[in-house]
Amino acid sequence: MTAAPRSRDEVAAFLGDREVLEPGVVPVTAWRPDGEPPADPKAARYRAAFARKP
Repeated sequence: MTAAPRSRDEVAAFLGDREVLEPGVVPVTAWRPDGEPPADPKAARYRAAFARKP
């Protein structure tokens, strides 16, 4: 199986009508980072999100 990086909009569309919670759809390197922030958080190949059903 090959992993396919998704854009922010693709991930948001996958979540449908769910309520996206903070910090929203973000690169995984920006998701609750420990220590030093990444030099370029937008360089991540993967996105993370947290959502709940309305």
